[in-house]
Amino acid sequence: MSTAFSFPKIHSFPPLYTKQPNATIAQHQLESWTQIVLEYCAHYKITSLSLAGVPRYSQDQSLDLDTLPPIFDNKEIERTVNEEFKTTIINHLIHKLHKADYINPKNPSLGIFIYWRSLTEWSDLLYSYVDKSGQLGTILTIYELTKLEDAGIPDNLKYLDEELLIKVLKEVLIKKGKAQILMNEDGEIGGVKIV
Repeated sequence: MSTAFSFPKIHSFPPLYTKQPNATIAQHQLESWTQIVLEYCAHYKITSLSLAGVPRYSQDQSLDLDTLPPIFDNKEIERTVNEEFKTTIINHLIHKLHKADYINPKNPSLGIFIYWRSLTEWSDLLYSYVDKSGQLGTILTIYELTKLEDAGIPDNLKYLDEELLIKVLKEVLIKKGKAQILMNEDGEIGGVKIV
């Protein structure tokens, strides 16, 4: 079980929760919120969030996501970020910092991937694991790459969100010519070959 995340002191600063009209102050606010979101997600190994900032998926299988403290609320000071400001923060993460992406750009309501580790960093970890385990050129299932208990999967890859793994494969490894996705007769991913 993961230890509780320690929110920085600014999380208890009431004005942080209301978008400020001054552009310079608003920029500092966005920087504070994006740092809080990224550190929170890294701490709990959360790889996707709803648009409201609610955790959707964590690699830490021992976590009950429903019991985690909310990112955009602070009950002690009775403050919550409103929906419009949450959207601004999410858009900042996606479009300005490139630290997030819509899970499905055609259906943004499905939430976002959150990149406390970049797609390239994920691809490097995956490639290194497959290489060191002597499985380059071997057809592996998504399950074997993330969940197979006795496969020696390193902790930083274990239980990686399958949707995120597929994104890493498609957007990094396949583009570099280092991976292939093999489809089965049902049109689903039947296997992955990393070379």
